[in-house]
Amino acid sequence: MAVLEVNRFLTELAGLYEKCKEGKAGKAVSLTMKRTDLKPKTRKQKKNKDEEKGESGKDSYCCLVRAKHGKKKISTIVSAKDHLYFLSACNTICKAHMDALKRRDRSKRKAKK
Repeated sequence: MAVLEVNRFLTELAGLYEKCKEGKAGKAVSLTMKRTDLKPKTRKQKKNKDEEKGESGKDSYCCLVRAKHGKKKISTIVSAKDHLYFLSACNTICKAHMDALKRRDRSKRKAKK
């Protein structure tokens, strides 16, 4: 599973929805979100005394977002300060790719019964 930057994740997510429209590698895109206290691993940093005690990490939760289509899996970690931008961009992408949904006519369903 690839952990991507937020903007790269959004472009890959749009690509997964496009592949889903074409019918390649599966029928659906699943998107999951959960709270986590993981940080992206960049490089080893020395911990100061406050971090060892756990005082500085009280409100440092992030959101782990995963998307899956077929065998392709992507993920990203969204910080608390970027969550509004991410959610609005993700909603825009999801709404843009919902054109395959059709509204059924109620009278036709009742007539079949």
